Amino acid sequence: MMSTGMGDARLNRLWGAVCAFTGVFLLLWALSWINASVVHEDLHNRCEDLHTASFPFEKSCTHADGTVEGANSVLFEGVFFGSMVAGAVCLGTVLGVEARRRK
Repeated sequence: MMSTGMGDARLNRLWGAVCAFTGVFLLLWALSWINASVVHEDLHNRCEDLHTASFPFEKSCTHADGTVEGANSVLFEGVFFGSMVAGAVCLGTVLGVEARRRK
């Protein structure tokens, strides 16, 4: 059985993880918006085959020679969606622990 102090410390670490994962998610969301809306704002003027996405924000162009301009990398999207899932799992765990403690 855990002591109350040890249980509180674990709960605080879980809340810290929720905040960290949420911070990473929001930072990457802001970076994807800046990339799509500021950096590649005029991409529609140079491209015939324009692709857009809203979650995460993306504006990309596939050129005739097969190169892609403006797309988010696979690593970027992996970390983006991974931080979202990890934050949700940690939040669910925190809520479950709190519900169990209050019973």
